[in-house]
Amino acid sequence: MPTVTLVGRHREQQQLQQLLDAARRGESGVLVLRGDAGIGKTTLLTDLVDNAPDLRVLRVRGAEMEMELTYSGVQQLCGPLMSLIGQLPEPQLDALEIALGRKRGRAPDRLLLGLAVLTLVGEASRASPILCVVDDAQWVDSASVQALAFVARRIHVDPVAMVFATRDRGPDALTGHCELSLQGLEDHDARLVLSTAIPGRLNDSVAETVLAEANGNPLALLELHNALIRGELAGGYGLANATRTETQIERTFVSRLRALPSETKTFLLVAAAESTARPEWLWAAAHRLGIGPEAAAPAEAAGLIAAQGSVRFRHPLIRAAVYHSSSAAERRRVHAALAASIAGPDDDDHRVWHRAHAAEAPDAQTADDLERSAERARARGGLSAAASFLEHATKLTPDPFVRASRALDAAMTSLEAGMPDSATRLVASAAAAADDELIAARCELIRAKIAFAASRGSDAPPLLLAAAQRMQRLDPSESRKAYLGAVLASILVGRMATDQHNSSPSVAKAASNAPAAPHPPRALDVLLDGLVIRLTEGYVAAAPRLRSAIREYLRERDIGVAEPGWHDLTARVCLDLFDQDAYNFLAARQVEDLRAAGALTMLPVALVTFAGVCVSAGNFGQADALLDESAAIIAATGAPPRPAIKTYLAAYRGQEQICREGVQQTVDSAASRGEGYDVSVAMYAAAILHNGLGQYQEAFNAAASGARYDDVGMCGYLLGELIEAAVRCKEHNAATEALGRLLKRTKASGTPTALGIGASATALVSDGSIADAAYREAITHLRRSPVAVHLARTHLTYGEWLRRERRRSEARSQLRIAYDMFAQMGAAGFAERARRELSATGEAVYVQPTGITVDLTTQESHIARLARDGYTNAEIAGLLFISARTVEWHLSKIFAKLGVTSRRELRAILMESP
Repeated sequence: MPTVTLVGRHREQQQLQQLLDAARRGESGVLVLRGDAGIGKTTLLTDLVDNAPDLRVLRVRGAEMEMELTYSGVQQLCGPLMSLIGQLPEPQLDALEIALGRKRGRAPDRLLLGLAVLTLVGEASRASPILCVVDDAQWVDSASVQALAFVARRIHVDPVAMVFATRDRGPDALTGHCELSLQGLEDHDARLVLSTAIPGRLNDSVAETVLAEANGNPLALLELHNALIRGELAGGYGLANATRTETQIERTFVSRLRALPSETKTFLLVAAAESTARPEWLWAAAHRLGIGPEAAAPAEAAGLIAAQGSVRFRHPLIRAAVYHSSSAAERRRVHAALAASIAGPDDDDHRVWHRAHAAEAPDAQTADDLERSAERARARGGLSAAASFLEHATKLTPDPFVRASRALDAAMTSLEAGMPDSATRLVASAAAAADDELIAARCELIRAKIAFAASRGSDAPPLLLAAAQRMQRLDPSESRKAYLGAVLASILVGRMATDQHNSSPSVAKAASNAPAAPHPPRALDVLLDGLVIRLTEGYVAAAPRLRSAIREYLRERDIGVAEPGWHDLTARVCLDLFDQDAYNFLAARQVEDLRAAGALTMLPVALVTFAGVCVSAGNFGQADALLDESAAIIAATGAPPRPAIKTYLAAYRGQEQICREGVQQTVDSAASRGEGYDVSVAMYAAAILHNGLGQYQEAFNAAASGARYDDVGMCGYLLGELIEAAVRCKEHNAATEALGRLLKRTKASGTPTALGIGASATALVSDGSIADAAYREAITHLRRSPVAVHLARTHLTYGEWLRRERRRSEARSQLRIAYDMFAQMGAAGFAERARRELSATGEAVYVQPTGITVDLTTQESHIARLARDGYTNAEIAGLLFISARTVEWHLSKIFAKLGVTSRRELRAILMESP
């Protein structure tokens, strides 16, 4: 292929040069080049590297046939940096070594692995600026793309320039970065390329035809020129009509291949089939096929490859043309030679991959080996690769039942990997593979799970229910899990059920016909039975069984046999029973376990849940830190935000605008998903906000709307808000009716939290000695409960009642306790309400400012709190998914804003901040 000086790319070269200049100044930058095949992406990258002799260059190149090899892209990037891995924190080091197959262990969490790569690149950039170029990103394995995209999102102030080149339909993980779209060359530039490539004068009509066909694509111009030289275009009449440029280019390459000796074509096919370009494998396979090193020379002379030890195709389309223009028999022969040439004990996956492509008919042994490769890929965290291996195994499995089972395993793995379309296709292939009742039932169950994953709306419960019913006789244990899944789906749908058959009571009634639980029953068995009673017979009848389910679940967690996937549902049941101690324990334990396992993908939800625990306990500062950590992970992954607990915190702080926006965002998000449960969560936050601010009619409207539906875990707390607002609005009938509903629950529960909330609500609707005794009883119970916000609110409402009873001295005592508690928490709305009541008793209250008043950004505030609490820069970097250098940069700004010069001074100035 002729070498041509860059023409018509001055603007693009300038933009890329700016990235290099920024890296030299110690700044980071990311750019995604998008464009069609042959448009010049690789040429621009080569020019960029040539202009960066003073930068350390790290290269990654995707290959279409390497997409199934998990973390091959990470291997390319990190290979030159392995001398630095000793500087990684141990969890990151373990994740990277497991991903690269250097050690065995639990599959690394994607975020932890991304953090390891980020830290490694950051450490390397301390010695010299880094230029990282990723070519053909659309063909880099998905696990590596996610890791590289993570690095690109989290590189902030390190001297690192990252450039990705990809087709227009490139990986979704790269969206959101600065992009440069490469279009075809302008007409005058295209003419210049053509005239430079073709010596002498070109017939005008032929030139116009070539220019029109190439549409400004530089590679197309050159390849069509080559075809002209060979006389294949017959004076311009031989050009294809209106085919896509990529196909035309491949066609010209295929035409050039025909002129090569047969040994050279076979050698090229070996190189095309073995995408890793390991020279020892390639030459060994060629030798098995009777081909010597001299076979490479004609291809190199034709400009198709560069062969210096290893073999590299000049363009990915050449590889594609070589491979796809060969016959199926030729490809199988080459793959068989490669499989026989790969002998290393650590190369089983490569070997079996080639064996699979060499197979002419079903092969049980190869299928079994592919299944083992899938297990290894899963162990390294490569779910998409595992799904691909399983799909290959499916095709080679001779037994219809085993083939269908493997297809379903591949479908579930695809679903876990976030590929629902592939999962749906594999389920269809499983259904066609075997006429078996169990296979058909499993197909139906996985289809239901796909629907539930796609949208937790009202479509999911009936699908899961039907699958559970079909599985009932065939696999009772799996059937019970499916019934529990249907019940969970119906709880999440809640008020948004589209018809009566999708409602929680209807689904629970159907689930009452589930197979009998085993003996002894598992926690999820007791949970299913308890929820069926809860949703069909009511709260009081279900409370004993649900308490047993919580006890059994906690026991199973302690001994490590708890079924995965049911933590969230169990936590909702804890809230439903007002068992705040169990709920808090589960929330804290979940965060602890996920951190220990490095399961950062699941950690944001757990952090948000634990932040809610901290809000209820009055530890707003700790809740802030947890929400910041969750937000950092969400920002790192590009996952959608989870505003519910942040809204709950804003409600207690009296931050009206933030809370209103959060409520609306939560309601809109819930509506889009068909998930009515979150509407109740939003209404609860709104009711707290308005009760705190004294906006009782709005509080009444929100609480009444929320409590209208009996959501498991939410309704009881909403009834408490409704009673307070109804009393203030003089809606006595509504208050009395809500109290009756609440007391049935609190008495059946019997926890300190339940009894305290019930007694406090009783006091609100009562008079005289009954109210007085109820307030005292509520305070006694709530002092034994971890929900400090409810204790403070009871002191407040008791003080307000005492003031109206003209018992000013006693009122001051209760109101002072309430004010101090709210002020210490930072619950500004309720604190102001207590302050007004205290003023009405004649006591002056002086609000003392606490904490820092300097305007720090959210990121700076989080880093400052972590530094105050003794975390090192490396530890802060790990928690926030940024590099240590970024932490240093932020701390320098924080020190300047606060006027301090050391961490000791920082701790001193922040000691009073929550």
